[in-house]
Amino acid sequence: AVLVWNMIGAGLFGFLINPPISLYYLQGLNTTANHAHAALFGVYGMLGLGLMLFCLRGLTDINHWNQNLLKISFWSLNIGLAMMTFLSLLPQGLWQAYASIKHYYAFARSAEFMHSAVMEGLVWARVPGDIIFSVGGFAFAMFVYQAFKKQTN
Repeated sequence: AVLVWNMIGAGLFGFLINPPISLYYLQGLNTTANHAHAALFGVYGMLGLGLMLFCLRGLTDINHWNQNLLKISFWSLNIGLAMMTFLSLLPQGLWQAYASIKHYYAFARSAEFMHSAVMEGLVWARVPGDIIFSVGGFAFAMFVYQAFKKQTN
């Protein structure tokens, strides 16, 4: 998962916003938030969870691990992050980029534009991904809790 998010979040989305011509039109729009979410949690968040699992191997009995919770967590975190990224943040950023190029940068960040029907709809399009992502976070927390609880029994 880290490899995929590193390629997409840091590579693809990072390259989208960092060339000089892109910086002129896109810096500070939702294309930046898209890159940040995919690269930061997709890479470092997943690495952090992996390190936590590595440490838990020495702190708990691996035979008592609930593999189903780990599967739910893995898939929910990745699917939720992908939905958040591709259904909301990327379309918002591209719509803002279009407005920035067609009109001007300040218009793309104005309250008038940000509260337009399209942008409001794209904000709400993020909710399903957030919910699925939250399920993954909760499943991982429950996994850690159960691993330690079974260790003390």
